[in-house]
Amino acid sequence: MFKVMSMRYLIPLLLAVMILGCVGQEKKVDPKEILKKAENAIAKNFDANATFEMILKSPEFRDYTRYDMRIVKIGNSTKIFFLNYEYNTTSKYLEEVHRSMKVALKDAWILDEGSKFYLYTPHLEYMENKVGEYKPSKSLPRYVYLPIVTTIDLARNFDKARKVKLYKETKKYYIISYSLEYPTITFAENAEVKVWISKRDFMPVKAEISAKFKNTSIKMVTEANFRIGNVKCDMTLDGLSVVKR
Repeated sequence: MFKVMSMRYLIPLLLAVMILGCVGQEKKVDPKEILKKAENAIAKNFDANATFEMILKSPEFRDYTRYDMRIVKIGNSTKIFFLNYEYNTTSKYLEEVHRSMKVALKDAWILDEGSKFYLYTPHLEYMENKVGEYKPSKSLPRYVYLPIVTTIDLARNFDKARKVKLYKETKKYYIISYSLEYPTITFAENAEVKVWISKRDFMPVKAEISAKFKNTSIKMVTEANFRIGNVKCDMTLDGLSVVKR
């Protein structure tokens, strides 16, 4: 009788332990699936304030660049407005490059239509009332003559990510780490990437890219503050003659 009663109570107890054990287990995060969701999320229409910073360090020089941008995506078109350009360098050669770039990017914008993009640089005399048409690179950086990388560009290349891991998880973000290799990137043989992906809507809001080319270390940081919804933006090329590059 004692044995029968023990089994009657033991079986429900074991079942309860098993159920509670399952409840207590957290669902394992698949970092590749998070990247895929972020890639899909970036396809939505949005309006974002964004920044891109790049720091170069070598025994010969130190160089810092910051781009402030507004990025508007509507359908298959993305427009990038350059709002500000800052730099600090110890290289005389790069000083001249920065000065020229600061002039070129004043009131400038890019209209990216996927298979081609248009670069408008109104303060370059030879481009007055003109816009340059270019083919984007399939690698990073995407834009010819402009060494910028945005979280949108990274999302376009999530399928090229190698050694994908969940680096860290916070209350608001999944931080996914992975590596990229040449020719997906053109500035080094390989690069280590960390990308912050919002748990709320899976938008990639920040990324850090670290690489080394010969004796120069490269660090890039890109951030975006997304506003998603019905976005309006004048993206016309009306009144501008197109110069194919």
